[in-house]
Amino acid sequence: MYSLMDFLADDFPYAPKKLSLRLRQATAVLGMLMLAPLAMAHEFWLVPHDAQTGLEKKVVFELRVGPTWPGVQTPRIDNLVNWFKAKDAQGEWNVAGRDRTLAVGNFTTRSPGATLVGMRTNSAHLELSASEFNKYLSEEGLTEVIKTRERFGLSDAPGRENFSRCAKSIILVDGQSQGYNQQIGLPLELVLQTDPLALDSDKPFGIQLLFNGEPLPNTLIKAQLKAEPPIELSATSDSQGRVTFKLPQEGLWLFNAVHMEPSVEDDSDWESLWASLTVQLSNNNSE
Repeated sequence: MYSLMDFLADDFPYAPKKLSLRLRQATAVLGMLMLAPLAMAHEFWLVPHDAQTGLEKKVVFELRVGPTWPGVQTPRIDNLVNWFKAKDAQGEWNVAGRDRTLAVGNFTTRSPGATLVGMRTNSAHLELSASEFNKYLSEEGLTEVIKTRERFGLSDAPGRENFSRCAKSIILVDGQSQGYNQQIGLPLELVLQTDPLALDSDKPFGIQLLFNGEPLPNTLIKAQLKAEPPIELSATSDSQGRVTFKLPQEGLWLFNAVHMEPSVEDDSDWESLWASLTVQLSNNNSE
C-alpha cells in the first residue's frame, strides 16, 4: 500500500512528471481518503459548477471528500471510476472526463428539466482496528452490523471491508424540474420525493433510499447544507426507505447514506456502499 509521501514523491511511478504540486497533493489526499474513510473523512460527493443552468450550457463537475462541507477538492484518480453517466428526457449518455484532473467530468445540457448524473466507483479495500471500525459503524448508524459483530463475538475483531461510492447530482435546466424523481441506476441511490424548485421550510422535504431498486428501511440518511457553518440534519428511513426533513433554507444540499452487508469475498468480512446526492434547492414561487 502506498503512503502519503509515496504519492508526493517525484519518482512516484503513477504521477506524471509535469503534474502540478497542487494536483499531486490532491491526488494523494483522495488516495488516502478512498483507502481510509474513517481517518479523515467519510463522504464523497459531486459538486457541479452550475447546479441550475440553461439549455446548451456546459456543466463541469468536481469531487469533494470530507465529513461535511466544504470538503477537500480532489482529482479523479486512476481507476477510480467504474461508470459516469448522465440521464435526461432524451436518454442516457456517458459523461466525458479524464483521470488525474480536478475537473472530473463535464457535459452540455440538452433538455429542460432535471438531468441526473451518477458516478459509480470501483471497489476499494479497507482494514481498520476494532475500535476504529466500531466507531465508524456507530457514526454511520450501522447498528445491525454492530449487533451482528456482538452476536458472533467479533466486536474486538478488526474490520475488513470492501467499499465503493454511488455519487449522484441533479442539474436543473431552464428553470424546470420534471424528472427529478427518476433513478439513474446506482446500486445504492437517493431519490428526491419533493420538487427541488418548490422548497418550503414549513413543509416536509422527502428523500427515498433504494438498494438495487428496492426501498431500503432503517438506514441513517444525512442532510447537509453548503453554508458557513454547514447545517446538518439526519433521519432514519421508514419501511419504504423514505425520510422527510424540514430544510430551513435554499442552497446546495448534500444527502448521504451508507449500507453494509456481509461480504462473499475472501479478503473482507463486509461490503459497503456509500450514496450521496447533491442538488440546488430553491423556491421558484417565493416572492
